Amino acid sequence: MKSFPLQATVSLLFFCLEFILAIEARSASLFADSIAFLEGTFVSVLMTSGRGWSMPGREAFAGFARTIVLIPTCFLFWMTAANYYGTAIPSAVPLAATGAVLLLTNIVCLVLSKHGMLAHLAGSLSDIRQHAIINALIILAAFLTWASGTMWPDVLVALGILCANACAAEHIWLAARELPSIEA
Repeated sequence: MKSFPLQATVSLLFFCLEFILAIEARSASLFADSIAFLEGTFVSVLMTSGRGWSMPGREAFAGFARTIVLIPTCFLFWMTAANYYGTAIPSAVPLAATGAVLLLTNIVCLVLSKHGMLAHLAGSLSDIRQHAIINALIILAAFLTWASGTMWPDVLVALGILCANACAAEHIWLAARELPSIEA
């Protein structure tokens, strides 16, 4: 249970880092991918601090968190429009480097969990695998963006990530509802 505050902190740190890198690289796919880290932060907070909250308190936090998760989504559309109208394309090198670091992080988590470490991630293995695939697609988008000289590979991967993460707000809400109530 003590790993959840660390997990929330690391998720928030990765969100901030990826969000800043998305701005620097002008990448819609990195914006879309950052939403998963923000979701992880909120779910981890609910799993630790939220256990002591009443159901209305958890629902209020979940409502706030669901709204906050929409902010990177808005930035995703803003970045796409800014790149389209400004005729800018995402920077392939930072995009590929960020995707590679995140892919490596996911691979390390998978290997460690397979060897019995990070046992608290057992329920998240499918999420880790999904994010590894998403990170591989970000690397592919970087290569195709560089090769084609257009923003569209990055935008298409971003839309795919957005579809894959469409349930992020619902996941936060369900985490709030599924915790045992302190009133029970």
